[in-house]
Amino acid sequence: MLTDQMLTEVVTIGEAIELAKRLGHPLDRANLMRYAQKGRLTARKSKGTWLTTRSAVRDLVVSLEAESRGRPRPVKVRQLAIKYTRTPALVASLKRIQETRETLRTRTLPLEREAQLWDELTTQAVYHTNRLEGNPLTFEEARAVIEAHRKAKGGGHLGSLD
Repeated sequence: MLTDQMLTEVVTIGEAIELAKRLGHPLDRANLMRYAQKGRLTARKSKGTWLTTRSAVRDLVVSLEAESRGRPRPVKVRQLAIKYTRTPALVASLKRIQETRETLRTRTLPLEREAQLWDELTTQAVYHTNRLEGNPLTFEEARAVIEAHRKAKGGGHLGSLD
């Protein structure tokens, strides 16, 4: 029984090409051999025939798909030639903006408000992270779970969700 399972798991490079095609990421023999030589595909030559496993091909396809999703696409940047004149009104506006920025930098929040903002930020981060992982909860449902966890931990900052 175990031998039969092992034999169905082991595939030749030709079968691996077909398997990769069925998985939606067609690869040719040269690419599979290159991945095997670099160690990205677990494969071995036995009596002149290259062998690998179905799970090794699936792992390779998953890693290749993850790489292709994360690649930045080239963006065409169009250069805009903006001409402006430094008028007294523009200089006054820029000065007001700079003064406002300096005022905001020196302000401090009350501790309660800062804690509230950190809790909101943490809640949003937890929700979006779980959403990326496929969690179907809405934001309000996730917030209710997180708030219940905070109350169970005795209030305060979220910390870890152990």
